[in-house]
Amino acid sequence: MSLTYQVLAFVGLSFGWFSFYSWNRKRRMDHMQMMIIGMSMGMMIGLIAGLLFGVVYKGDLFLSTIWGMLVGGISGMIIGIPLSLLSTIEGTLSGIMAGMMGAMLGEMIPMEKMEPLLFLFIMLYTGCILMLSNLIERSEGDTPKRKWLFTLHHPITPPVLLIGVFIWFQSLPFSIMSAENDQMHSQNHMSQPVVQEVNIIASDFSYKPNRIVMKKGVPMKVKFQNVGSVEHDFEVVSSRNFVISSESNNHHQHGNTGKENPHLHAKPGELATSVWQATEEGNYEFYCTIPGHKESGMVGRLVVL
Repeated sequence: MSLTYQVLAFVGLSFGWFSFYSWNRKRRMDHMQMMIIGMSMGMMIGLIAGLLFGVVYKGDLFLSTIWGMLVGGISGMIIGIPLSLLSTIEGTLSGIMAGMMGAMLGEMIPMEKMEPLLFLFIMLYTGCILMLSNLIERSEGDTPKRKWLFTLHHPITPPVLLIGVFIWFQSLPFSIMSAENDQMHSQNHMSQPVVQEVNIIASDFSYKPNRIVMKKGVPMKVKFQNVGSVEHDFEVVSSRNFVISSESNNHHQHGNTGKENPHLHAKPGELATSVWQATEEGNYEFYCTIPGHKESGMVGRLVVL
């Protein structure tokens, strides 16, 4: 099971348990405590979900934002409805806002920084559940009389649970490309193609698609079609991690073999083609180098697995 599914399973199970726990103790809480529970849980789950979807849909901020908002908002609503109307409103709005923020973080932060950030969110989420549980147990007029070992209000429980979550997270098969690997395997049906092929359409001012996935070491034939009214090009910021074949009809392609930045250029109505081969895995940005075009939205992302 990939890291994404394991994290979602952990968050889902713990959320379900805490929801049931808080619902059964509704009579012990006042309206302020219910609002705090709805807001806290909606926000933490929205952040985690937004970050995960930001990784899965890297390069498509709209889609990751929509999913992050849905998961965060629905989670806040679910935990809030049995408590109170104010808790429902607070949980839903907090989850929606946190889902947006998490998706933006997933899009902006480099993939190699995702593991420590996700670990921080998971630990904060676990600590939030512990503190909210303690808040419920210590509600006014309901001071716990028993301190059995490993009950939520026992002093040893928080450190044991936090250490357990820490050990569990460190044992996960973390891979910054796990989502893209799953996608590529499903597309290839467990077979690796000899040559990949992708069609990129440039209009005024966008690329379709604006996110491309390719395999390291597998040649990819790129067809760059300009359907706009002005000239456009396509350049990958690669730090020279690509080998470009001499098989190209692009007049602006310099050289033949060797490592260089992939670049294609086409005037209105023209088609330019080239064959690339990636030598390093990673996430690379591509954009139109003609002045003003990148700023107008001609950007995208190339993922190499």
